[in-house]
Order: sequence, then structure tokens, then C-alpha cells
Amino acid sequence: MKNYFSTLLNDPEIKSSLRISLPLVFVELVNSLYSLADTFFVKDLGSEALAAVGIAGYLLMLLQVFFTLFQTPLLILVSQSIGAGYRDKTRLITGEILVEGSICVIFLSIIFYIVAPVFVAIQSGVAGLAFQYTLDYLRIRVAWFVIFFVSASFDIVFIASGRSDISLISNIIGLVSNIILDPIMIYGLAGFPRLGVAGAAWASVIASFLTIPIQLYYLGKLQLLPMRPGLFILPRKIIDLGLPAFIERSVISLGNNIYAGIISRLGNTVMAAHNIGLRIESIIYMPGFAFAMTASTIVGRHVGEGDFKRAKRIGEKVIYMGASLMGLLGVVVALSSYYITAPFVPTSEIRELASLYLILAGFSEFGLGLAMVSSGAIRGAGNTRLPFITNTVSLLLFRVIPSLILVKSLGVLGPWIAMFIEVYARGIMAYTIFKRYFNQLARRLIS
Repeated sequence: MKNYFSTLLNDPEIKSSLRISLPLVFVELVNSLYSLADTFFVKDLGSEALAAVGIAGYLLMLLQVFFTLFQTPLLILVSQSIGAGYRDKTRLITGEILVEGSICVIFLSIIFYIVAPVFVAIQSGVAGLAFQYTLDYLRIRVAWFVIFFVSASFDIVFIASGRSDISLISNIIGLVSNIILDPIMIYGLAGFPRLGVAGAAWASVIASFLTIPIQLYYLGKLQLLPMRPGLFILPRKIIDLGLPAFIERSVISLGNNIYAGIISRLGNTVMAAHNIGLRIESIIYMPGFAFAMTASTIVGRHVGEGDFKRAKRIGEKVIYMGASLMGLLGVVVALSSYYITAPFVPTSEIRELASLYLILAGFSEFGLGLAMVSSGAIRGAGNTRLPFITNTVSLLLFRVIPSLILVKSLGVLGPWIAMFIEVYARGIMAYTIFKRYFNQLARRLIS
């Protein structure tokens, strides 16, 4: 066993993957802690505040789906252009996608700000204080959504160029800012007005804004500052790569919102427990996001070079590493679920429900990792249609429909069991497609 791990860690392809993925694991941890910080600091405001942050979080996930329309092409095109050795083209790609994406995000923010009350009512069915808290938090985040888009897009460029360590630096600075600002703005410390749940939203906006100057500094050092596009030449590629990813994420987020809506209708206590469990689980599946991005980056780079055989070989190694690590973390969290929920719960009933969620979620993480990293590798190869088909079919067929049926007889346990089954179905489908059909699905997009 010792010799096996020694050989594994001395594999140059494994090392190159870990140089990208390990910082990304911590980036995902930082991103998870952003949301967890809001949950932690609002818990003393009551179950309505906890439920509100959770409901708003689901709706923000739905909105952030729009980012994929631009950021999926950005990741694929930047990684392939760097692999092909075209640095100036990388800067032009970044500049054009940022301009087009920012315009669209601002337009979307205006519309959603106006119709936010309707979405909150449809998604959750909450009323009274929980409804008002949700609306306050959501509208503040939405009004400044372009800040989150620009910052996230710069992170994509760092990751696609193999410098995920820089992404980690900027995200840590943002997290520290958020943790400092949360209690100040929520509870009115240091002479600031007490803003309650709205203060958590403002803290997130300001913290994200503070990362942008740091990102611009490092882009300059890497000679990757975005170039202002003279003519828009990428809309067709953006649509070709981004639209399937956008529709996929839209359907998945819509499905997850329906799923959350099923749970929220079981009461504030159940929704608060689900939200706490989900926020803790986000720490478990951070390696999945990290290794999915790594797979997209490395596979994309070698496809850009024209070396499809190497792209597939490294992609498989990244899939194995990501799924195995997620599975291991999931088991640890499942076995310690009752203890790790304690700091985040105001009542014993919420604690017991959150612990039950984490047991099911923890033992499903291997399947989720298989799905996430395999889909990332397929996207890096230049194909966004197949992940769209497999992930959408799996969510609707194995999660949403069974949840609607099982909730009637099993309560909240029904949707949670459906979630467990669905992630394994999705993982098996995605990995099988990558393993058997890689050479047919891979496309070199840079010339």
C-alpha cells in the first residue's frame, strides 16, 4: 500500500493535477465558508432568519446559473488557447466575454430585483418575517450581482491558466473581509446601524468587491489583463459552449428549487435543518468542484495541444482522485454528523434533522464526486451538450419526481432518500460516457 501511494504521488501527471486542484479545494472551502458565515451569524436572529438565508441561497443559485452562459466558454476557450500557446488571444477572449457577460448580468439584475417577491412566494411559500428577511437579503445581493460575476470570471482565468493559487489568495481576502463585516453589519457593532439579515447581504457584496483590485494586480503580473475587444467575434462560440451549460444549470437549479420548495413546505424547522445540513455538506463537496475545474482545465489544455490520448488519461486520474476524496470526506461527516451540527443549530429538533440529512448526504458523496468530475472533464474536452443531457435527465427522473411522491408518505426523509439515489445514477452515467466515448466527444476549438 505504501509503495502504491508513493508511486501515485510521484506520477508527474498526478503532481500537475494536484498543483491545480489542491488550491482549488481550499478555494471551494472558502466559498463554502462565505455562505456558512452568513448562516452562523444570523442564527441568533431566529429560525425565520435561518430559513430566509437558505431560501435566498437557493434563488441566488438559480440566478448564478446565468454565469455559466459566459464562464463555461471562458474556462474552455482560455484553457485551450493557453494550451495552444495563444496568450494574446486569451486576453481578447477574456475581455470580450467580460463585456458581453456584464451587460447581460446588469439587465438580468434589474428584472429580478423587480420580480423578486413573486419568486420568493412561488419558491418557498413563506410569509411574514421569513418572507421579508428573504426579500431583503435577496434584493441587496441581486442589485450588485455584476460584482460577483466579474470577480468569479477573473477566478476562472486564473484557474484556466493553471494559477489556482492566486484564486485562493483573492478568495481568502474576501472571506476574511466577510467574516469581519458580518457581525458588524448584522448586529450594528462599531457604530454601524443594526441591519439584521440585510447586513449579511451587504457584507457579502462589499467583501466580493474588495477582491477585484487584487485580481487585476495578479492578471497584470501574468500578462493576462483583459483586452478591450474591437469587434465581438465570439458570440457563436459562447452560445455553442455556454447555452447547453446554461440550460443544464437552469434546469438543475430549477429542479433544486422545486426540491427545496417541497422541503420548505414542511415548515421552518425542517427548512432550517435542511439549510444547515446543506451548508455543512458544501464543505464536503468542495473537492468535487475543485477536481471538476481541474479536469476541465487540464483536459482542455491537452485538447488545445491536440493530444487527445493524454487528455483522456489525465482526465481519468483526476476523476479517480476527486471521487475518492469526496467519498472519504463524506464518510467522516456522516459518522460525526450529530457533533458538527451543534454550533449552527438553535434547537435539538433542528439538530436531529440536520444530522439525519448529513448521514444520507455523506454516504452519497462518492457518487456526487464521480458525477461532478466526469462532467468537468467532458466540458474541458469542448462538449457541453452531454453533461446537460445526463445531469438534467438524472435530476428530473431520479430526484424531483421521486421527491414529490415520497414526501407524502415519508415526510422530509423521502426527498433526502431520492437525493441519495440520484447522485449515484448521475455519477455512473457521466463516468461511463467519458470512459467509452471520449475520442468521439472531444473538440479542439482554438485555431
